[in-house]
Amino acid sequence: MNETLLLSLGIMAVGLLGCVVPVLPGPPLVWLGALFYGWKTDWAQITPLFLGFLLILALVGATADLWMGFLGAKKGGASLGAQLAALGGGLIGLIVLSVPGLLIGSIGAIVAVEWFRLRDWNAVVCAGGGYLAGYLLAMVVEVVIALTMIGLFAAKLFL
Repeated sequence: MNETLLLSLGIMAVGLLGCVVPVLPGPPLVWLGALFYGWKTDWAQITPLFLGFLLILALVGATADLWMGFLGAKKGGASLGAQLAALGGGLIGLIVLSVPGLLIGSIGAIVAVEWFRLRDWNAVVCAGGGYLAGYLLAMVVEVVIALTMIGLFAAKLFL
């Protein structure tokens, strides 16, 4: 294997790790690895069109934790107000506690709004748990998307 391919695969491996470590942007790093390989090989096998397709996958994967958390909260019975509060709570949590604060702030906001709205701990737990389930499922989606991107990259090179 040549140095360019090894470096590209290394970037992709860090991206795959980033799917479960919230500090690293998983699928975008996988895309960056493919971009690097295409650029260093003068787009011989990895074309701009192929990179465009991988970019779409990367964007879906990179944003999965945002929209899947909200879908989970909605499925758990959270009101629209609680979901919107989760945006603000997540942002404040991110600023105060870094990446873990995003999750803590989002769930905390959903729990607070639903408690003041319903005063029913069962409903509050369902709404907050729904957000958490969606967020965790998003990690699985990110891993699947990153592996798909790596598989497509390998197929483009070796098939």
